[in-house]
Amino acid sequence: MKTKVCILLSIVMMLGMAASVQAEDKSVMARPTQANVSINGQPMNQMDAYNIGGSNYFKLRDVAMALKGTKSSFDVIVDTASNAIRVHTGQAYTPIGGELEPAKKSAQSGKAAERQAIPTSSKVYVDGKEIQLTSYNIGGSNYFQLRELGEQLHVPVLWRALSSSIHIIAQPEMAIRSIEGVTQVRTTNDYHYGNWFEPAARYLFLKDGQLNLLQWDSDKQKIHIQQFYKDYTAAGSKTLNIELPKFGGFHQGEDGNYYLVFGQDNMEESSTKAVYRVVKYNASWDKLGQVDVSDVYVSEPFRSGNVTMDSANGKLVVQSTRLRYKTAKDGLRHQSNMTFAIDMAAMKVLSKSGQFPSNHVSHSFATYARMDGDRIVYADHGDAYPRSIVLQVEQGGKITKKIDLINIPGKIGDNYTGANLGGLEVSASSYLAIGANSATGSQDGKGKNVFLSVVPKNAQDQSSIKPIWLTQHTSEDGVFIRDTYISKINDNKFVLLWTESSRLGEGMKYAVVDGQGTMLKQPTYLGGVPSPGNMMPLVQDQSITWYYANPMAGQITSKPSAIEWYTLRVE
Repeated sequence: MKTKVCILLSIVMMLGMAASVQAEDKSVMARPTQANVSINGQPMNQMDAYNIGGSNYFKLRDVAMALKGTKSSFDVIVDTASNAIRVHTGQAYTPIGGELEPAKKSAQSGKAAERQAIPTSSKVYVDGKEIQLTSYNIGGSNYFQLRELGEQLHVPVLWRALSSSIHIIAQPEMAIRSIEGVTQVRTTNDYHYGNWFEPAARYLFLKDGQLNLLQWDSDKQKIHIQQFYKDYTAAGSKTLNIELPKFGGFHQGEDGNYYLVFGQDNMEESSTKAVYRVVKYNASWDKLGQVDVSDVYVSEPFRSGNVTMDSANGKLVVQSTRLRYKTAKDGLRHQSNMTFAIDMAAMKVLSKSGQFPSNHVSHSFATYARMDGDRIVYADHGDAYPRSIVLQVEQGGKITKKIDLINIPGKIGDNYTGANLGGLEVSASSYLAIGANSATGSQDGKGKNVFLSVVPKNAQDQSSIKPIWLTQHTSEDGVFIRDTYISKINDNKFVLLWTESSRLGEGMKYAVVDGQGTMLKQPTYLGGVPSPGNMMPLVQDQSITWYYANPMAGQITSKPSAIEWYTLRVE
């Protein structure tokens, strides 16, 4: 059942304003709400609140106090002369005392008791404009519906049913929309990058201006594509069968076609078995062709790493990781990166990795590839050969540049590095790689900071790199960096995004840089805004979009739930 989230306006009786109350026979019982409340990611569990008919009601003065000091602050003034409540947005709230006090508890039960709620008809004005709000009087204070008021104040109020929690997010640069009743096969709580990363199972893309979401359902072994209207309501869906047991990734080519890469294990080490298959579809998802890749020294594709694809000039590059054939010397199967290129028109293999390709990194726990004209740019997170975040450039089938961006201390082959690599992009003049690193190699993850490495295209060694540290946390700060992203708006504008969590809550931070790493927007905190998870945000003009789906008990669900859409507007 759809649950409404409401907020209440509190009228303090000492101000002498009498509530305009309707007949007593229309009263209802208000139950103390059991919902947890957070504002910009910070718990506000002491807020006095009641549930009436499935809706939650809060005191406006409590919310005004909680939002004080944010970009969405507002003041509340009781106008006794006109028997009205006036809300002034963009102004600091003036406390009167008694805000954020918890509901009174019964001496017998020790819990807040049910109370009588009487409908009211008080007038409310927001910036001089009268608005109509549902309201109740409980114990002498007026309570008004927050979702209605939130629309007037442009403050999103989100209800997450599975956690019985209310989330108020006051971030003006964010456009937020919650849509209920949309079936999702995956939760967005899927960013798993401990020592190593893993392939993404979700992709956002545009088709003729319409938003599409592709998801891999590993439970049913299906690919689901959902279409959405501009208001994010469902517009249609399609389901595809998989070609091989493992899903690697999706790419939307500049030719207007879609490319999916699949894989299967090859523990028998056959040189003829198709370990990878790239399938081409048109914009209506009709299959146009396929190409198989074999004899690439792979026992297990996509092992302990992610998959990235990029295309230019009719060439599709697939960059991933693999478990290699068993080594005679130690009897072990080692892990490394894996690259192959496809002729998109002919659907033929142009090149593929062998046992030791020219761009070899082992172990490679995250790997990225981007096209730069006739060059292919790679970035890898290695723990042994090399033990670094390393950038390589390939041209004419040869590696012409190899530069360590971040040197990682520790023993060669020790899987723990204290680092992660979140993305790679190409500007007109440079290559930009984002990630996080603990300079001390701390095992608890504390003291990790976000870096942006800016590599001029003419750089030849590490001395030419422009390192930018976006955060300056120490291990004593207790701040954890989880995920990092880089989104290309154009050749000279890039959005950097990452998650920070601490005892005060969790939220995203973002910054904007130009193609040479010059800061256009200083790091800004977006408290309460959830992570995109293991999915790159979608670039739309001067904004980036992602979504949040309520986590379920497991990774897979067919039950309708709410999707929260987040769009960050980049100035």
